[in-house]
Amino acid sequence: MKESVWNESFRPGIFASTKLYFQDLFVGAKRMSRKDFWWGFLGMSVVAFVIMGLLGFIITKMPVDDFYWSSIVGVAFAITWGYYLISIFTAAIRRLHDRKMRGWWVLLPIIPVIGDIALIILLCLPQRDFGNQWNRTL
Repeated sequence: MKESVWNESFRPGIFASTKLYFQDLFVGAKRMSRKDFWWGFLGMSVVAFVIMGLLGFIITKMPVDDFYWSSIVGVAFAITWGYYLISIFTAAIRRLHDRKMRGWWVLLPIIPVIGDIALIILLCLPQRDFGNQWNRTL
């Protein structure tokens, strides 16, 4: 039996759900369950901030005149932050698909304060299966 069906873990948890985040890092045309989204969000946040914390610590302990390595560490920090943002963005799109909504709703935070709150509420609502164009089967 497959480990995931329609991009949902059989036993959502921090490890299985974070694996889904990494597995579908650049995929938005799927669905993601509520449990997998929030567990994966926690796992991805922990992974990203541990890596960025290490890189930040390294860059602060480097000599001031070591421009070459500090720029490499800075680029690695920026790439980690970029991957983190992309993973959250695409996972939110997949979560909205599970709600039978278009991925464009992820742009709600353009509206200050109210948009952020509205998107968090949408990401917390349960799934909708009836007539959902993103099928449960892969």
